[in-house]
Amino acid sequence: MKQDYIQQLRANLGAALGDRLPGFGGWLNARIAAIDADGNIQLDFTVRPDMLNPMGALHGGAVAAIVDEVLGFQLFLKAAEDAAYVSMTMNIDFLRAAQEGAVIRAVPEVVRSGKRTANVRCTLYHSDQEAIAQGVSNFMRVV
Repeated sequence: MKQDYIQQLRANLGAALGDRLPGFGGWLNARIAAIDADGNIQLDFTVRPDMLNPMGALHGGAVAAIVDEVLGFQLFLKAAEDAAYVSMTMNIDFLRAAQEGAVIRAVPEVVRSGKRTANVRCTLYHSDQEAIAQGVSNFMRVV
């Protein structure tokens, strides 16, 4: 577990991660909603115009990207210091739409972490506490 990194995140509750994460994760620009001493994290994402589909709702690809980013981040926090993982599979259930300006809360959970693979799941909630999507992914340990 990445205790130093977890403590740094806990000291920055509410902070945006856009400048702290490389590439696509930075573009998603999550905010730290909650993180406990064990590294269980919850992240908030604000639905922006560049995340919408032609019907004005959060694009399915953006939903999948949020789920993938959160699952990987949660696994990173919970994994051994020397471990690195890559996604093998991902399944998303789209349950409800979210509109521009909505704040989406991502709540991940490491279901199982073994010697070679890990299974992680995540539920995305709208601010009214209704689930908008849920996803599961299997990761392969590469280091």
